[in-house]
Amino acid sequence: METTAGLRIAAEMRARVDDGRWPAGTVLPTELELAREFAVSRPSVREALSALQFAGYVEPRRRRGTVVLGASPVPTAARHVRAARTHEEVVDLLEARLVLEPAVLALAAADPEPRALDEAHDAVAGMALVTGGDTIPADTDHRLHAALAGVCRNPDLREQVETLLARASGPRWRETQAAAWASGAAKSWTDDHREIVAALARGDGKAAAAAARRHLLSAVDNAAACETMPPSQQRRLHRLREHFGS
Repeated sequence: METTAGLRIAAEMRARVDDGRWPAGTVLPTELELAREFAVSRPSVREALSALQFAGYVEPRRRRGTVVLGASPVPTAARHVRAARTHEEVVDLLEARLVLEPAVLALAAADPEPRALDEAHDAVAGMALVTGGDTIPADTDHRLHAALAGVCRNPDLREQVETLLARASGPRWRETQAAAWASGAAKSWTDDHREIVAALARGDGKAAAAAARRHLLSAVDNAAACETMPPSQQRRLHRLREHFGS
């Protein structure tokens, strides 16, 4: 019941951000005030705020409270890292993520950071909240992958993953995303994320890595199907599929 209530009021809060009733910079009421307004418990309010935070709608700030970032915030890391601008760079990025992310998640499962694992659960809830129809907002997908990497205790590995995620932007990357949505990948990708979090929670590194690899290979397949992808890069993508899919 608490989870249902939390996601329900998160959807109501998100609607207020989207329609401008809570514009960027708004300081939200306290947990107690929100609990009274929505007639729910404070744990439900905390769950809703966590989902909104990892969807990129709000951010807790010291001495101010929870502040609205806006309806379509840009991840902070993306402001400082160059986007993958060419098809070759898109393939480079997918290759790097295939090497790094499954290994980081396998390591994380052996000794997960408890608070980060809770945050990863919240991030999955946030993705479920904002996933509409056949698409997943790019910033939401990035935040979820960053939350998953956050379960790993090694800060250098976390930083490497976050840097790669920040590069996953720009028109060429969006072309591959459009190919993914056209193939109906949104639901399966959301399911992949749930499976990764579940594997981390039970300490199954092999399953976490396999789910991450399968998820990224789906992105490889969709990139290969992109009509604008040059033949030379399509061949690279097919080699990635053969190498990592075996």
